[in-house]
Amino acid sequence: MRKNVFTKVLYEKRRPILLWSATVFIMNIALAFLFPPLRDTMGEVTTTIPAGLEKWFGEAEVWQTYTGYAGQELFGQMAIVLIIMAILFGSSFLAGYEKNGTLLTLLARPVSRQKVYLQKYAAFVVSLLVVSLAYYAGAVVGGWALGESVDYWIFAECMLMVTLLSLALGSIAYAIGGVTGKSGTAGVVVGFYAVIAYLLASLSMAADVVDKLSYGSLFRYASAPDVIANGLNVGHITLLLAVAIVAVLAAMVVFVRRDLSTR
Repeated sequence: MRKNVFTKVLYEKRRPILLWSATVFIMNIALAFLFPPLRDTMGEVTTTIPAGLEKWFGEAEVWQTYTGYAGQELFGQMAIVLIIMAILFGSSFLAGYEKNGTLLTLLARPVSRQKVYLQKYAAFVVSLLVVSLAYYAGAVVGGWALGESVDYWIFAECMLMVTLLSLALGSIAYAIGGVTGKSGTAGVVVGFYAVIAYLLASLSMAADVVDKLSYGSLFRYASAPDVIANGLNVGHITLLLAVAIVAVLAAMVVFVRRDLSTR
């Protein structure tokens, strides 16, 4: 048996973590090779799209550099893959164990609910960081393979915001799972919010009402093109961290007191 809950969860989840890491690494390298053919094509297409869709497709000059392309696609549109992983992991790292009955077995040992809750969450955070590093590495290696200039610092800033967004949504899923004991419910609720929030942030320039609604979208505060243009925003970093921390701590209060479900 592993020495603590944290290492035990990481060991049990080692295969999904490695699989997701390999997937996003290879995915970003493959997507990098789409840059040369898209550079000219999208440069022309984006000059004809309606103003309200510019944020979705990006402006013409964005597609002329690998950094701009990475911000729009790798750390923008395709970052949804990392977010999906975070939601799946967040909803299963605690509630999944309650669903299969192993959480009750674990709590029969001399270990507090609070410690179990926090160590499982810590394992989720580490898992997300490992996959995020693989995601970043894929974007960098893709640039190397193309012989393009790679701005490591800008890529790191974009990756930070994508990771924080994933952390916030994954933490909400973890919290809902801790409150309800249902991993499916947590995944569906956060997944539904993520889809709506993603669309609101992407189409925020389409109409004033959409722009106002997009302030409720966490995606608005992790825009890679904005990071490339303006640098990191401390307020946005603080907001995403606060969402994650508040969600997890609030749910912990409920988790340590409620009756756990049995199989």
